Amino acid sequence: MRSIKLGAIALAVTATALAAPAIAQAAEPEENITLDINLLGCSLSAGLGGELLTAFGTGSSSGSSGKISSGLATRLRLAGCLPWA
Repeated sequence: MRSIKLGAIALAVTATALAAPAIAQAAEPEENITLDINLLGCSLSAGLGGELLTAFGTGSSSGSSGKISSGLATRLRLAGCLPWA
């Protein structure tokens, strides 16, 4: 009986741990940006280029404009790549 309870608790904890990041990511607001050569160069030198390209490629984008998460936008602002609004 004890092992069944421990198994149920472990399953609940695992399910919560797996669902929490997806919920947090879905709830995170997005920001519109325009991708240009200056932003790309700055993000690459700050070590955020791969993350920017991945987010830009998988998000909703049209032409050189697209949406990225506000967390990534904040990290780009801290690196000096985006202006503070």
